[in-house]
Amino acid sequence: MHRFFVPPEQIDEKRVTVRGSDVNHIRNVLRLKVGDRICVLDGFGKQWQVRLTRLDAKEVEGEVVTEVGMDTESPVKIIMGQALIKGNRFDHLVRKAVELGVHRIVPLETQRCVAKVKKHEAGKKLERWQRIAEEAAKQCGRSQIPQVGPDIHGLKAFCDQVGASDLKLLFWEDEARTRLRDIEPPGNKVETLAFVAGPEGGWDPQEVEFLKESGFQTVGLGPRTLRADAVSLVILSLLQHRWGDL
Repeated sequence: MHRFFVPPEQIDEKRVTVRGSDVNHIRNVLRLKVGDRICVLDGFGKQWQVRLTRLDAKEVEGEVVTEVGMDTESPVKIIMGQALIKGNRFDHLVRKAVELGVHRIVPLETQRCVAKVKKHEAGKKLERWQRIAEEAAKQCGRSQIPQVGPDIHGLKAFCDQVGASDLKLLFWEDEARTRLRDIEPPGNKVETLAFVAGPEGGWDPQEVEFLKESGFQTVGLGPRTLRADAVSLVILSLLQHRWGDL
């Protein structure tokens, strides 16, 4: 069944109204008709089966048939602090991170970032990454849309945001002793987890010290050097295997 994210204010107990680009997709791409059924999600974990009742040029309406109880979200909320990387690699990273169950993605400006985003361009970049996150969530069957942003942050702002996380990890290319299997979180229970991954140039030593002082534990990923656009995907896979649902 085709799935569409609809803002909660366009959903009530009996009716759903679809607006925007999904209207064209429903009418002209999928060629759905009155009586056909779709799955509607509010982006916050709830979803419904809906029977289409009206298809206009600007709106599609439907009646709620039943609420669908399936939840596809990971049991651990992972916040990914990812340093900016070159070209369109961040686009790919957002898409795959959503597929791997990330809860939120925070783009970071770090000292050795090769990629730079000018202040007047940041809004458009974040909008693009959020659209990619929504498309990926729709494609892979997520019941929630991960947030990208809400801004491009420095390390201090990121640390302030994730201070209450159960576990905070810094994946560092110079950490040779500690692996993820060596990490023992307090109480052995992880419901919220934050991690940071660096840019092509790696971490500056002062950044490493700051993150340690902010409660991050350094973790290595083995003897081989991974590309910046692959590191976070490897990390997410490992975290979901140990504390999530992979």
